[in-house]
Amino acid sequence: MRLNIGFIGFGKSTTRYHLPYVMIEENYHVTWIYNRKEKPELFASYQDRLPDARFTTDLSEMLADPKLDVVVINTPPATHFEYALRALQHQKHVLVEKPFTVTEEETQRLFAEAAAQGVKILAYQNRRYDSDFQVVAQIIRSGKLGRLVEVVSHFDLFRPEAASADARHENGALYGLGVHTLDQIIALFGKPDKVAFDVRSVRLPNNPDDAFAIDLYYPELKVSVRTSHVALAPAPRWMLHGTNGTFIKQHVDRQELDLKANYFPGEEGFGEDSEDDYGRLIYHDEHGHLQDVRIPSPVGDYGKLYRAFYRSIVEDAPLPVKEEDTLFVSHLLEQAFAQPSPYILTVKN
Repeated sequence: MRLNIGFIGFGKSTTRYHLPYVMIEENYHVTWIYNRKEKPELFASYQDRLPDARFTTDLSEMLADPKLDVVVINTPPATHFEYALRALQHQKHVLVEKPFTVTEEETQRLFAEAAAQGVKILAYQNRRYDSDFQVVAQIIRSGKLGRLVEVVSHFDLFRPEAASADARHENGALYGLGVHTLDQIIALFGKPDKVAFDVRSVRLPNNPDDAFAIDLYYPELKVSVRTSHVALAPAPRWMLHGTNGTFIKQHVDRQELDLKANYFPGEEGFGEDSEDDYGRLIYHDEHGHLQDVRIPSPVGDYGKLYRAFYRSIVEDAPLPVKEEDTLFVSHLLEQAFAQPSPYILTVKN
């Protein structure tokens, strides 16, 4: 059974980070592309690759199609809620790019509407399928680190110049990137007891945030999630410390780099780490001997999220990103700006 899928928004997010995966999935059939403004040259460039897709600036026409099963929202964050709500009200399954919504209340309303309409809605947390995250989860499951006591997640960039921008929170680094790196931690460890927020605008003080340091406190574990836009020499992507060892993963998943280089899913070597990118595991083996080994990375594949969503729709399998995780990430994003930074939040269970 193939699902007919349509996209709301036809910008870089759709063309670079979604269509390359969807176009090679046998269980999806692209039948609609909606964009608020016409893009005749871009539309024309995809007609051969998407021969059955209809390109439109009339959203009502698209949503009225009874054969359309799934809608993907790839528009500016402030528009996600309204577009997703309209699609749900037309009884379409919905996949929403990050950030899912701007507020926790909007997130709650979308899940309630999906339940009322008998359809599924999912946050596009594709970075759960990053190679670096997958190998970190693998190392934790192996138990080789002993009791885990500290995890540090850095996603650093070097973009020291910044143009003036609308300072709304949803336009900043926390909503744009922290939404993923926080979700990874929630996927691994669940809700913490306390969260410390330090969210700042470093390059231009009146701009949206471009740096954050968020510490999540669990009963026996501290997790630090950090991003900077002025890190010429970035910190390792991951550092994990336990009572029996340490794991260091220097580099981030390479799917985004491959896509930017016009190297696509399905091509040989796409998303694969080189041996130089493998993580380093230092630990004591069962004989007490110190081991220092390189750990190959699983191949990153954002298409896995689409396949998991398909199973949720067709087979009623669990969603690959739980509703409670999406709600809690929305809660953290909103709470990060509830008081001036830095401050500490006590989480209510």
